[in-house]
Amino acid sequence: MNDSMVKDFQNRIVNASRAELLLINYEMLFATLDQAIEGIDEGNSTLFNKAMTKSSRLLRELSDNLDFQYEISKELMALYIFVNKQFIDATLSMDKEPLISGRRLLDNIYKGWVEAKQQDDKSSKDKSTVIANGQKVYAGLTYGKGNLNEVVYGNEQQRGFKA
Repeated sequence: MNDSMVKDFQNRIVNASRAELLLINYEMLFATLDQAIEGIDEGNSTLFNKAMTKSSRLLRELSDNLDFQYEISKELMALYIFVNKQFIDATLSMDKEPLISGRRLLDNIYKGWVEAKQQDDKSSKDKSTVIANGQKVYAGLTYGKGNLNEVVYGNEQQRGFKA
């Protein structure tokens, strides 16, 4: 992930609901998997290893946050374990096929979560963000020389996380 992608994810996380955080985690995982595949294609083992470390952490984050009160969590855990095995196979063999297979499976799960979020958005009136005291960031082009400027509105003294 490049710096602009990281900054975009950070801004989205601050303003995200619980469902959006889950989707952002998947999107970050896809971005790091794409980097790992790029590392294989270029023969760049440093890029590949760094991307695989991040991918494994993001996959671990997904599995660590499962709520096993629900039956679907057990099914998702089995799928995450399978994808993790694919990651290990890809790391040992420097082969992109296990990564592509794992990404395809995760993409199907991601599409299901997108649909579930849309259904939840239709039925839920609570659109609150997880970070209650985060600042709103607005970005856009100004009349300057084509620079992208961020403008922060709100009370700066009240910024931060409430514990």
